[in-house]
Amino acid sequence: MKNKELLKDLKGYDRFGKDKEISKEISKEIGVSESVFTYGSTPYETASALIKSVNKKPSRFVVVGTSIGWMNFYWNEIYPNIPSLGIDIHYGRIEFGNSLIKKHKLSNIELKVDDLYKFSFKDTDLIWLSNCCFDTNENAKIVNDIIAKNPNVSIISYKPFDSSVRSKVTRHSLPVSWMPLQPFWVYDTK
Repeated sequence: MKNKELLKDLKGYDRFGKDKEISKEISKEIGVSESVFTYGSTPYETASALIKSVNKKPSRFVVVGTSIGWMNFYWNEIYPNIPSLGIDIHYGRIEFGNSLIKKHKLSNIELKVDDLYKFSFKDTDLIWLSNCCFDTNENAKIVNDIIAKNPNVSIISYKPFDSSVRSKVTRHSLPVSWMPLQPFWVYDTK
């Protein structure tokens, strides 16, 4: 990443301090275990390679499970003129990401607390689906629903797609913070 100050701020996120307390609070509110709020990072080089593997030019980049906005910041550096939107249920992480947008005077990035099940995707979106911790069956339901409503959407996923769309999917294996080679799947209709 070229913006070394932003990268330093991203790497300095304290996921063991305030984040841990907010995770406990949210887990009580929505009735899930705090263990669902995992944290890891996908390096810039990995994100860039996956983003550039998509053939269509999207009108918007949407990150589901954006956390503090890593992918949105990467996107903004690569394609500053195409809007980037990150959604997450963890308001502490969104708050931190928004503070970085303000601090670094970035534009064309929006991070907000939102519900994946109620979110309105567009046919022209490129979606980064941070779905490592999604239940396999629920993930398939989510992806199939997004594609049914938006057949020309493109999706980058940490989990495989079901057989009904595999002809439009390419597989990649690239490094992430939690393993040397993470499998990724890219759904692209072009």
